[in-house]
Amino acid sequence: MSGIPINYVGDLEILTNPLYLEYSQKTVDECLTAIAALKTDLKGVQVNMDNLKIIAYLSNLIRTVALVA
Repeated sequence: MSGIPINYVGDLEILTNPLYLEYSQKTVDECLTAIAALKTDLKGVQVNMDNLKIIAYLSNLIRTVALVA
């Protein structure tokens, strides 16, 4: 397989990312309320390998929120 799976979660390095720290303290319902900010934060992340983990985390969170919307 070439590339990275869409549901790639990463490793413990993500635990120090400011966006992870912000959203990991919220419930899914709170993230639903803040969906516009969540999407804005994802749009602001530079698309490179260094940010792969936070992009995957935020993308998975947006998909999870959409399941309960």
